[in-house]
Amino acid sequence: MLRFLSLKVGVMIAGALLVLTGAVAQSVSTQISTVSDPVGDATFNAPAFQDVVRVQVTKTASGDFELLMEMAGAVPVNPPMPPPGHSEIWWVWNFDLDPTTFPAGYPYFKSTGAAEFGVAVRWDGAESAGTAIDRRPLLTGEEAIITPVTFSIDGKIVKADLPYTLIGDVPASFGWFRRYRRLVGSSRAGRRPPSCRYVAIFTP
Repeated sequence: MLRFLSLKVGVMIAGALLVLTGAVAQSVSTQISTVSDPVGDATFNAPAFQDVVRVQVTKTASGDFELLMEMAGAVPVNPPMPPPGHSEIWWVWNFDLDPTTFPAGYPYFKSTGAAEFGVAVRWDGAESAGTAIDRRPLLTGEEAIITPVTFSIDGKIVKADLPYTLIGDVPASFGWFRRYRRLVGSSRAGRRPPSCRYVAIFTP
């Protein structure tokens, strides 16, 4: 069961949208959507460093997003590739800015995905990188825009920064979901453990 910690936030459960309001008032200038998840419920025998226990999305007064993911265990300096993955590991924050569109293409190649924007902290077996993926151009037949972003991995905490200059204006209410991926080669095929979908409501 998911436990909601702050702000106004909702979760899609069996097609029903539940909107909850946190008890702690948030400043309009900095708004936070935070969700926690029990330790030990990760699927596909995921190790502790891929067992997500808390995810936080913070929108600053300038429109930047500060992203945080807390794992059940510390991320190793050289994380092993959990089977069946042998190419890359991704910790991902996805933004569903328009529920009526489903861009087809990177990083899902021919498959469609609900997210118009994503931020990933990636490990390829040699080094880590932070990447912003603007999938909105896919809707008009263009290529996704991939841009490096600032990130950090410190013990159990994975962070990334998404500047306003990359994502621009966003709706006051939009869906977001976290995911970790185990990639098995250039096809990007592989197991993608189920995501949890939330709706953040930010006051303009």
